[in-house]
Amino acid sequence: MDESLTAERVGRNEALFRQVNEQVEELSRTLSNRGDPTMNVVCECGDLGCVAGLVVSLAAYERVRSDPALFFVQPGHELPDVEEVVEKQAGYHIVRKRSGTPEEIATETDPRS
Repeated sequence: MDESLTAERVGRNEALFRQVNEQVEELSRTLSNRGDPTMNVVCECGDLGCVAGLVVSLAAYERVRSDPALFFVQPGHELPDVEEVVEKQAGYHIVRKRSGTPEEIATETDPRS
């Protein structure tokens, strides 16, 4: 399979999970009046079959969402061909899309842009 097509497919899959998490974040903010500073998100890896759940702080979620090239993934779900791990936390990693097609797709599909 063409490498650019693979990168595009992965990017679109990750963008879908990011959109789901944006909706989860909105609900979490509504419920955060209970004093819980965390939220559950779906792993934003490129595997459409992945249903791994991650617990992240609302502050970390907002920080990652401020950069369209950053995504939350379960440790071990990183794809070195299209991204690099930039931060490791207990229970999740934050990855940055590599420049070129992966980063372009991440920016193009950013729901906050």
